[in-house]
Amino acid sequence: MGSKNRRRGAFTLIELLVVITIIGILIGLLLPAVQAAREAARRLQCSNQLRQLGLALQNYAAQNKDFPPGFISGTTATTGVFTPNLDPWTNASSGTAGTGTAGAHGTSWMLRLLPFIEMESLYKNWAFTKNVMGNAAPARVDVRGFYCPSRRSNVRAGSDGQIMFPGGTASWSSGGTDYGGCAGRVFGFATTGSHAFQDPNATNATAPSSLAGMNNYIASGTDGGSKRVGILGQANLSTSFMAIRDGCSNTIIVGELQRIPQAVANVSPYVSHDGWAVGGDATLFSTSMLYNGLLMNNGDFRSPGSDHANSAHFGLADGSVRLFTNSVDQCIFALLGSMADGAVAQPPEG
Repeated sequence: MGSKNRRRGAFTLIELLVVITIIGILIGLLLPAVQAAREAARRLQCSNQLRQLGLALQNYAAQNKDFPPGFISGTTATTGVFTPNLDPWTNASSGTAGTGTAGAHGTSWMLRLLPFIEMESLYKNWAFTKNVMGNAAPARVDVRGFYCPSRRSNVRAGSDGQIMFPGGTASWSSGGTDYGGCAGRVFGFATTGSHAFQDPNATNATAPSSLAGMNNYIASGTDGGSKRVGILGQANLSTSFMAIRDGCSNTIIVGELQRIPQAVANVSPYVSHDGWAVGGDATLFSTSMLYNGLLMNNGDFRSPGSDHANSAHFGLADGSVRLFTNSVDQCIFALLGSMADGAVAQPPEG
């Protein structure tokens, strides 16, 4: 037969390089899409976790007739709002039970939510006659739903260690949280070493009302301490549904927290604090601390924020969850943090 067997020629070097280049380009085009899809899934999971916290708060309030106190401090807060002498961090880490109000041991609102998020066994292991340090074993338990999947799944070695309760060389390696409660439109920390938000009636707490345009919502001279308090902005005292005079759909109750390990200029203390069991700045945020021109994702540990791009999730008192971007109207955002200011402020769609 006249047919000849012909051997197929191998790829030339140039052809091989072209194929590799095309594959590289395709991977380069595909990778951002995959990463975006993964982040979208993480944002959805984060939103669902906040929704579960909101539902747990609703169930707690239904059973107890009130929302939980923002934290329990060693000094009775007769007015119900934060005062400079309240320092839950010290109460929590002193090594012995605090004095004053019964059971005042520097604990946070999140502790009281455990039975409503299927963590009843952990709650039952808590000794309410002791502070957080006296409950080190349960306080160090990682609660999966307290971590934002875009940021972390537990306390990160070398990053979170210096902000993890109780700090310093004795820093814990577990028991953190990326979510916190809204203290309100209040000022952070009246004195160095205090880790509670300041009584809104204090003189130097007027900064939150200095946002440009605030007078369009609240007439000058009519804003006051009680108008700036949030749902979880009371120490040792609970908040009733009736107290939310701005409406549950117009009031933030929970949200994401910033976790800042490095020093921040002109802010003291310089780092975030971490720990779901610890009251004060470890588990609370203010909606009105303007820093770097922003109210969230601003580098100020007292403000909310997240590892989502230029945004953060917030849960409203009606159980809904919204994603707010950094471009949200600052006055609206600040006012959404307080529960009884009387201003007409509705959350943006999102």
